[in-house]
Formats: sequence, structure tokens, C-alpha cells
Amino acid sequence: MAKAIAVERKKAEEVRKKLIEEGLLIQNLKIKRSKEYVYFPVREHVPYGKFIQSMEFDEKEKNYTEVLKSKGLPLHIPIDFIGDIAILRLPSNVEKFREEISKILLRHNRHIKVVCLDKGIKDEYRIRNIEIIAGEKRTETMHIEYGIKMSIDISKVYFSPRLAGERMRVAKQIKEGSIVIDMFTGAAPFSLVIGKYSNPKKIYGIDINPFAIKYAKANVSLNKLDGIIEIIEGDAMETIKKLPHANHIIMNLPHKSFEFLPYAIEKGDVIHYYEIIERGKEMEKLKEIKKLGKELGYKIDGKIRIIGGYSSSKNKVAMDLFIRRMQKDKNI
Repeated sequence: MAKAIAVERKKAEEVRKKLIEEGLLIQNLKIKRSKEYVYFPVREHVPYGKFIQSMEFDEKEKNYTEVLKSKGLPLHIPIDFIGDIAILRLPSNVEKFREEISKILLRHNRHIKVVCLDKGIKDEYRIRNIEIIAGEKRTETMHIEYGIKMSIDISKVYFSPRLAGERMRVAKQIKEGSIVIDMFTGAAPFSLVIGKYSNPKKIYGIDINPFAIKYAKANVSLNKLDGIIEIIEGDAMETIKKLPHANHIIMNLPHKSFEFLPYAIEKGDVIHYYEIIERGKEMEKLKEIKKLGKELGYKIDGKIRIIGGYSSSKNKVAMDLFIRRMQKDKNI
């Protein structure tokens, strides 16, 4: 039971903000609503609505960070939420808490059905080494991003939900009628976002991983983008040579992208390039890329963005590279 005020629905949001600013709203209790009024649990009598001396409110469920804190467990745990799967990356000194952390996640986030441990990247397809530690015994899920549905098996295809904003940022740069090449498409998240929001003429999504191809093709059909996105299985180095010149090329293979860069420079006007780089050495890498471009006969300008930490000494870096063929000296 708690003190309360009844506020007309049209004034409720304004009053809610005032109560929070003044520290008068009891925030661990759920706000109630009726057809005409919103009922706020308050600490004392306030003049913003009809005062009610005593009213019953339900308690809010604590979120998992609050529960971790109450149990004295580590709070800063990297967690990726993909569909209804939570993926933990636990430092060695925290791994002993894995069972308890998993139970907390399942209990306090009803949307989560599976909890997995990310044990690093493995094999030539650069996928996560996954161990299921709680919940249902599966690694396939349906993830939704900007209204786009994506079927993904996290043990067979690499996918990062943390790049959602980056994918939309790139999509906003792409003009209507553009040709796009997505060199390492995976389950096709970049291609799908661009296909839905940029109205390109054509997107070619390449991957060497047959499981990625399976999910990419399914996702293209699921989102009714078959006429725009073509998924191609193969080595990007060889496949890109057979494709038309592109206005934009996506290179999201951060551990090995530099090996493929010469092929992209020869084929695109703008390259959206991703690499894991030691902190403080981002400009050195851009200079190295410009030198490579010059050797191939191209002038490259670039913009650098840090999009996330990778380790204590490295960042994941995004570069927008603008490619122009250098003019040959007429006197030669």
C-alpha cells in the first residue's frame, strides 16, 4: 500500500516528469491506469492531482543488473541479445558465476529463453564458439532489427546486434538506384537494412560460409527483397571480380578485411571498411590504406569512427573510404 495521486490521462506524462524531478515518485512500484486516470504512487501529498491516502500497487520486477548488484555479482558483463538468446562474454575471474548469472537472466528477462557463453572466435568462417549454459538447448533464433526479421543460428553464422546503428548509418548514405556489394554478408543484415531503407538498384551479398548463405537467402525471402538482393556463395576475392562496378562496398570482416581491400578498391566508389585496430593507431592504418590505394592508382580519402571496444588494447573501427582513380600524367 502507498499514497497516490490520480491524474487525468492527458496530463499524466507532464506530472510523471515533475514527480521524478522532485524525487516524489515511488519508482519500484508499477503505475496504474484506468479509462480516465493514471495513478501514481507517491512519497507524500502533492498538489498535482486528486490525492489518495492509501492504494495498492504491484512491485516492479528488478532488472538483471539490479539483481546482480543485490547478490554482489559483477555488473559489467558484456551481453549480446540476439532474438531470445543472451550471449555472455565472461572474463576468467567471473566465469565461476556463470550458472548464477544465467539463472538471473532467465528469471528476470522473460523474453530470454537461452543463455550461451561466447568462448571466442573459431575456424575460417570466423563464427562464435558457443556453449549453451542455461535454458532451451538451441542456437537458432529470430532477431528483429528496424522491423526486419532475421533468422540466425549463432553457432553457424556470426552476427552482432551491436552494429544495428552502424548498419542504418551506412544505409542512410546510399542513394536510390545504387549498386552495392556486401563482401562478407553473413545472414545478410547490412544487405537487408540497405535493401529495405535505401531503395538500391541491386545488392550482391557474398559469403564463403554455406550456412551463412542458407540463412541469408531465407532472410531475403522472409523480408520480400528477392528482386533486390542476390546472395552468392563463394570467395569474395574471386567473386567480386565478376560483379559490376559498385557505388558502395561493405567490408565487415574486421580480422581479415585488409587482405581483401585491393579487390574492393578496384571495384567501388565508397568502401565501408571495418577492422580491429590497436588503440591510437587508427590514423596509421588509414595512411597504410592510402598508400595501398596510391600503389593501385587510386586516391583515397577516409573518415574514421570508433564503433566499439574489442579488448583492453584494441578497438573496432569503421572507415568510410572514398575512392578516386588518379589522373595519369599526360607527359608520360
